[in-house]
Amino acid sequence: MIDAKKRIQELARQQLDRRLEKVRRASKQLRVPEKGWVSALRTAYAMSQADLARRMGVSQQAVGQLEHREADGSVTLNALEQAARALDAELVYAIVPKQSIGATLEARALRLATQMTRSVRHTMRLEDQEPESDLDERARALAKELLSSPGQLWSSSLDE
Repeated sequence: MIDAKKRIQELARQQLDRRLEKVRRASKQLRVPEKGWVSALRTAYAMSQADLARRMGVSQQAVGQLEHREADGSVTLNALEQAARALDAELVYAIVPKQSIGATLEARALRLATQMTRSVRHTMRLEDQEPESDLDERARALAKELLSSPGQLWSSSLDE
């Protein structure tokens, strides 16, 4: 039962990874305009702040504040959603990892395994007992073992 649950979690992770890869590629093409998307789209429509305000059911001052908050990064998703509806647009929101989920987990596991074997590495190096390549192989094996339960990768105080 546990193996089936792990397999389902792994399949779900892989499916999410495939979806995120598409978003990751597309996001490289999307750079937020200097004044923000709301202002850029409103301007492209030749729509005044007053017109957008009327469509949103808010004051012109509120639209100006929304555009300012979007430009400085303090806008809320709810405000953007409201503006998107008024602009006959869709708000697209995603948190996209810099690399695949699998690569992130593997890198985290290897860093954790290296940290866990650090004291052994130091002692063996001082005593000249084991080649560095053997210690690296042990760290990779431990990383593979850690990946079998990826939830434990985040309970460590591993420095980022």
